[in-house]
Amino acid sequence: MPFSLEVMKALDFLDVRLSTLRARVRYRPFLKLAKGVRINRGTRIKPFYRLTYKTGQQLQINLDCAVSVGAGTLFQGSGTISMGSRSFCGEGCIFGCNSAIIIGKDVMIAQYVTFRDTDHVFESTQLSMIDQGVVSQPIMVEDDVWLGHGAVILKGITIGHGAVVAAGAVVNKDVLPYNIVGGIPAKVLGTRLTEEEDSISS
Repeated sequence: MPFSLEVMKALDFLDVRLSTLRARVRYRPFLKLAKGVRINRGTRIKPFYRLTYKTGQQLQINLDCAVSVGAGTLFQGSGTISMGSRSFCGEGCIFGCNSAIIIGKDVMIAQYVTFRDTDHVFESTQLSMIDQGVVSQPIMVEDDVWLGHGAVILKGITIGHGAVVAAGAVVNKDVLPYNIVGGIPAKVLGTRLTEEEDSISS
């Protein structure tokens, strides 16, 4: 007889509990978890030790109340990653951080979204790019933002309160509050504000 929905739900709940406990133990030096955080199976934390030795800054991940991390998510780097209460990311997201990635409250991050707060330096053609170092700038995502499937958020970007980023967009410029953006590179497609709300805010 197939499992009932109640049994399957209970097994899924147990799997997440065990996965969260495993992450809490294995990655203890890098994790600070508030009440109700859920970390799904396959989540990995990869510190960049070479940068830590160079800068003295260690990868730190701070997850506030009721944050949910999707299966197979990767946190890597030597910076600070924070997610506000009730925010979540779907499966396969990547947080590449050597400065800071700050996610506000109630932020919805779909599957396979990538954050990169660092670029390789490549100005010199007389020196291999691998020897030219990196440059990092913080990423800020304000409260109540929705990031669509496969979006890429690049260094130094602020995404304003209530904004929407379409699936597959590459965001290389700041996004104003309540704007809807999409494309490569991302451009403004519209706003969530009514004409009356827009005139009040401007």
